[in-house]
Amino acid sequence: MSLTFLLLVTIGVIVTIGLLTKKLHIFTYAAPDRAGYAKPNGVRWKPATFIFLAILAAMFQPMNYEVISVGHKGLLINLLGDKRGASNTEEVSGVVFYNKYTQEIQEIPLDQRHIEYPESIIVAKGGFPCPIKPSFNYSVKETTAADMFTNLRSTYKKGGLEAIQEGWLNNAIIGAINDVANRHSIDYLFNNRETYEAEILSEVNKRIGKWFLVSQLKTNIQPPKAIRQSIEDKATADADAIKAEAQARVAQADAQRKIQLAKGDSASVVIRAQADAKAISLKQQEITATYVEYQRVLKWDGVMPTTVLGSGSGTLLNLK
Repeated sequence: MSLTFLLLVTIGVIVTIGLLTKKLHIFTYAAPDRAGYAKPNGVRWKPATFIFLAILAAMFQPMNYEVISVGHKGLLINLLGDKRGASNTEEVSGVVFYNKYTQEIQEIPLDQRHIEYPESIIVAKGGFPCPIKPSFNYSVKETTAADMFTNLRSTYKKGGLEAIQEGWLNNAIIGAINDVANRHSIDYLFNNRETYEAEILSEVNKRIGKWFLVSQLKTNIQPPKAIRQSIEDKATADADAIKAEAQARVAQADAQRKIQLAKGDSASVVIRAQADAKAISLKQQEITATYVEYQRVLKWDGVMPTTVLGSGSGTLLNLK
């Protein structure tokens, strides 16, 4: 709400009250009729002129006021100074009255903002293009807000911090990321991403650290398509190698198990063979002619063979 509007409203309220109470003698009245009502029949030019001049003065008066919001840095800019007022900047706060024709008020937000830029391409050392989608938090330094406005005044007046972050700040951030990437091979960028992003933050602070605080910067860098395919192929090959190695270990363990089982079976066979040989040896020691003859007697049923033997043939059993 401008000071001019407040003055016009005040004048309107005063005139309305004066007319209703007839204390503002702006009209002349005829003689009262029989009912006692006096009709206005003219205008007193002196009070009417005064009201008209008051309205003109309110409309064209040079002063205005601004209330500096919490969390903002107020700057009172003198538009008549050298460099079109850019060099004559005063820090202000609270309610500020100023000449709207020769001065202006700018409020610089000091809150932290999160930015995510769209995907762009940077080039690593050796000419490898890599897509990035940087994101970070930033805020304006309160102590150097006036200097930032002085140097980026034309951009700021086009659209405030939004215009700066989409233009000047974007170029500074992407430029820092690209310059650091040009110093390292593509393998370094992906194998040392934390170190790479720390280098970028250091480079960014060199370029914009005078006016802005930047934190939590992430490049979200992605390898080129050919390298992504190579990485996927390598991962697949590594997985296959691990699987083959595991299968080989399983096969080796199974073969070892079979060898141990075979050794166990062979030992059992040898032991049984040795036992059988021992038994045979013992039996052989026990078998004598008398023992054999004794066994024949035990197995004979007492019946003589019915076979007719030739002359000179003996009987089956020697009874001597």
